[in-house]
Amino acid sequence: MSQSTSNLPRTAPLPWVARPNRQEQFSDAFLLAIAAAAGCASSRPVPDNDSIDWTLSCRLPRRPKLDIQLKSTIYPGGDDEIRYRLKAKNYDDLILSDLIAPRILVLVTVPRNVEDWLCLKPDAVLLRYCAYWKSLAGGLRTSNNKSFTVPISRKNVLTPEALRDMMVRINNGEPL
Repeated sequence: MSQSTSNLPRTAPLPWVARPNRQEQFSDAFLLAIAAAAGCASSRPVPDNDSIDWTLSCRLPRRPKLDIQLKSTIYPGGDDEIRYRLKAKNYDDLILSDLIAPRILVLVTVPRNVEDWLCLKPDAVLLRYCAYWKSLAGGLRTSNNKSFTVPISRKNVLTPEALRDMMVRINNGEPL
């Protein structure tokens, strides 16, 4: 016998999607919104065995590509940088530097309350809070086999303009 969803209280949390999964989906949507506004195409490598969640590309002359490891955290507030604990495997994959497509870490921050992540109005969609990026290329290998804490500057906001700038730099063979 199945239970009708109409019998569930309206204030109950959704029983079929856990918060980490919701946060991952929201982060994907956040990144794809930025990529679309920047004029970039997106693809998802399957399987993700190289710490790459998304590859963005654009139609500049050399067809630059940017690989992204996407993470999310509850907005920490405070300092000029966010300290994010990254699995050692992801860190070691992101420090590689002699690659055709550079890699960056993108950290999407969200409000503590899921209900505050998204605000819909007739003339606007507001996604809260922000995405920050960091290139770890050329970093030192970690001796810790579990995790590595990465400082991410709040100055590195991932915006459509910042993404377009990165694509131009990649197109020109410049480091990020």
